[in-house]
Amino acid sequence: MNRNKYWKITRSGLYGTAKVLLEFIVVIMISSVFLLASYWYLWLMIVAGFLILLVVWHAKNFAYLCPGCGEVFEVSTLKGFISPNGVNKKYLRCPRCGKKAWADMLRIKEKTVLKK
Repeated sequence: MNRNKYWKITRSGLYGTAKVLLEFIVVIMISSVFLLASYWYLWLMIVAGFLILLVVWHAKNFAYLCPGCGEVFEVSTLKGFISPNGVNKKYLRCPRCGKKAWADMLRIKEKTVLKK
């Protein structure tokens, strides 16, 4: 894969992600005040919808670097959802060497658009 298409995660990138998560938590808390008592099922649907959007966004905007062989790879939304993760790492199996390890997270600069 082309390594010029990825950025290392920086402190400012972590702050940006933390800001998005904080906004998510605030929306959930405010919606719980208004919806939890009477419309708890609607509140659960809103929370589930936001979580799905967050996981899809993360899967499309981040890739991973295998510590064993140096392969850069992307994961599916489902794999991104079920894999254990840390602050800047995710426990994944490398598609090239097959080793399970804590892969470093990389930000994708821009998604390539397929031309017809």
